[in-house]
Amino acid sequence: MTIVHASLGNADAHQPGASGKAVGIPFIVGFALANLGFFVAVMTPIAVTLAIRVSALDPVDKGASLGAILGSGALFALFANPIFGQLSDRTRSRFGRRRPWLIGGVIVGSLAQLVIAYSSSLLVIGIAWCAVQVAYNAMLAALVAVVPDQVPEQQRGMISALAGMSVYVALLIGSAVVSLTGTGSNAMFLVPTAIGLVTIIGFALLLDDRPTDNEPAPAGNLLGELAASFWVNPVKYRDFGYAWLSRFLVFFGFAVLTSYQVYYLTDQLGVAETGIGRTMFFSILITTCCVVASSIISGYLSDRTGRRKPFVFAAAATYALGIAVIMMAPDLDMFFVGVAISSVGFGVYYAVDQALVVDILPDRETNAAKNLGVLNIANAVPQSIAPAIAPVVLAIGSGQNYTLLYAVAAVSAFLGALAIMPVRGAR
Repeated sequence: MTIVHASLGNADAHQPGASGKAVGIPFIVGFALANLGFFVAVMTPIAVTLAIRVSALDPVDKGASLGAILGSGALFALFANPIFGQLSDRTRSRFGRRRPWLIGGVIVGSLAQLVIAYSSSLLVIGIAWCAVQVAYNAMLAALVAVVPDQVPEQQRGMISALAGMSVYVALLIGSAVVSLTGTGSNAMFLVPTAIGLVTIIGFALLLDDRPTDNEPAPAGNLLGELAASFWVNPVKYRDFGYAWLSRFLVFFGFAVLTSYQVYYLTDQLGVAETGIGRTMFFSILITTCCVVASSIISGYLSDRTGRRKPFVFAAAATYALGIAVIMMAPDLDMFFVGVAISSVGFGVYYAVDQALVVDILPDRETNAAKNLGVLNIANAVPQSIAPAIAPVVLAIGSGQNYTLLYAVAAVSAFLGALAIMPVRGAR
């Protein structure tokens, strides 16, 4: 994400970010914790606990069953994020535009997580996971829109860095929870859910989200606008189109690496199921240290130098290299080296790419949440496609072809690095 110093144009003067007023420590801490809580609640099941539960319920076809559950949830997320982003932009209430969706989304999502924790049916777990994705994406649409609403351009690199590194800090917390609670306890679902609930509601109550109940109702047809929620013209807004493509390709590699890491460790590297919690914790500890350091440093340097695009390109290429090392790892030691390399790349990418997108975001003053929702389709679609493609790729040759699967992920991530180069609205 490059320092562009682009004007906000006709941005709403009532919004702090639009006026250029810096946000304070309470906002920064609250926003970072809300992102952390969201990722703890969502990524712990994706990376660890759903795989464990599915393996216990369906040990023979665990790969296909996990793919069906994760893919279905990601498909619901694909539709939910832009729709609820549009609804958030149109919300008129005395509680503001974003707060109702933050609180409502996390409460419904938490209730659906409870269903998963106490169910022994794969069908019920799959349906509940879809509900989790819908609810949390309604919340996420409002959360990401807070940045263009309230954060001035000169702080976006650091704010985005905090959001980016929270992904892996959350994975570390989630894996620590699983190590402490054990893989046979419902607490491995309940504790991450509670963390998300507390942090997100805390930020929602702290947020200075000005009332909109006295503002005129939005003009235009709601159904027509909801249909348009899934589209930003890539010809008219070419920079946004390239940024979307880059995000899609990089997150495809991320979805493959994250969703199938447990099975890769057990099936390819021979890690015993009793030791998977400890191995995942160590892997995510390395990841977190690398992501936190690379996110903070790159976010700071990006804001200071005014450049974003070189950071994004280098980050995506580094991430692809890390996946390639994991792909060729003969043992856990080399696996951990690949994890470190990919984590440095992803930390830089997620920190700076989010700031780059906000810099080039079309219609920031009226459609910020909607357009960021379209961007988040690039996050959601790979999470739907990867679980569907992975069993097919794994079945080629030996039937557990993780080498080919991770090769596909590495190539995708590198193409994501190339896709950012044509962006002209950022340096």
